[in-house]
Amino acid sequence: MANKFITFLVAMAVSCGSATLFAQDGTKPANVGEGTLMLKGKNYPLKNAVAYETTVDGEEGIAVVLSGPTISSEKINEARKSEKNGEPSDFRRPYVKLEFTKAGEFKGWAAGAGDISLGRRRGGNATGELKVQDGRVIGKASQPNETEGMFPSGLDVHFDVPLLRAGESLPPSKKPGPAANVKPSVTGVFKGNGKDAKLAHVSAHWREPFGDKPSIVLVFSEKDHSKDKKPDFNAGFGRFGSALIVSLHEDGNIFGCEVAHTALKHQNFSSIGKINTNDFEYADGQVKGELTTDGAADVFGEMWEVNVKFVAPLGENPKEFQPAAPKEAEQEITDKQATTEPTTELSEKGAPKPAKDQLNAKDLALTKDAADVDYKALVEQFGFKSKANVKSVCAELSANLKTQGWTKQGSDLITPASAILKRKRGDAELTIFVKPESGGSEVKMMTEGLAWDEK
Repeated sequence: MANKFITFLVAMAVSCGSATLFAQDGTKPANVGEGTLMLKGKNYPLKNAVAYETTVDGEEGIAVVLSGPTISSEKINEARKSEKNGEPSDFRRPYVKLEFTKAGEFKGWAAGAGDISLGRRRGGNATGELKVQDGRVIGKASQPNETEGMFPSGLDVHFDVPLLRAGESLPPSKKPGPAANVKPSVTGVFKGNGKDAKLAHVSAHWREPFGDKPSIVLVFSEKDHSKDKKPDFNAGFGRFGSALIVSLHEDGNIFGCEVAHTALKHQNFSSIGKINTNDFEYADGQVKGELTTDGAADVFGEMWEVNVKFVAPLGENPKEFQPAAPKEAEQEITDKQATTEPTTELSEKGAPKPAKDQLNAKDLALTKDAADVDYKALVEQFGFKSKANVKSVCAELSANLKTQGWTKQGSDLITPASAILKRKRGDAELTIFVKPESGGSEVKMMTEGLAWDEK
């Protein structure tokens, strides 16, 4: 999988100033982890670092991650689980991940920035060293710039950080508490096709969970939206001038970005993957950090750019926006059923069951005005168009699917610029994408478990 990844991903270069390593003066240095990730001519500073024991090539090893954003304990735990199963891990971007054996042998590196990932690289001219000393890991990794190919790549980083042993985690984050008595503020640049818009107001709000995780929405606007009951919705329609609406998790991981800028022809669109957070923190009743596209981003042939620092009060997550507790009782029933299913003498696996009430793709509920319906049986996907806007299409489609027996999976992500819905009916599943198109909307559905025989 990693080799396939590398064949179409661009190369990256990482460089940083030199540092003295393996100091023997007995003084414990402060945490050091520095570098710069260069991708397509852009420089991404790496100023946070963490080292942890994990699984490398099926054996005990050590990973060192240098990152622009802070690195959470939850991300490390997720990475360890993936690495134990031999799967690649990912971190908030930009980042560089180095892998070593317990003895300090360099095994390879991976990186990510913006919407581009570079799979694990090993061999070649890359070198690295690591030493465990007084509970810390001290070392470096480098690779001379390689100019062959479409893009140059190189690596030169250093680190001196505490080592998280197996079973150890980073200290827990501070309790959020009530909203802090801080004045919301935002400074920086927000441009559309080179024209600046002054984002003077910011607010932070809890929203429905996304991906079964607590979720926050940040609203930035030119005009004051503090008294509006639905600022994220109305800001997207330009009620408060140019605006930026960003949905993210508590760790700063962005999953939604809505751009509304008066200088753009497409004055409202979604731009996920073009924007990142740096130094994001939710603690002590407030959120703060930096939002940046690291230069101008091209979307629909237009350029937009943001680089702002902000702070806004945000209290504890109310119950109505907290993720539902895991249904342990249902899981126990499922596990019990899995162990009591009848088996065949040949395979010793559960006997196959006939599909119950399998719905044909062409019987799936759509909107009343669905047009240009395009069925693609080979990939089990189809799409259609509607004259209604994104939110109206989502409302009608959700109601029609509910009547047909489909249930919601997780929380819907719906903005005027885009929407993602997930539905389930028996063994069948739908992932639905809706976006604006020619004054109306375009809907694309990825399906599983539907019948695709001709009717």
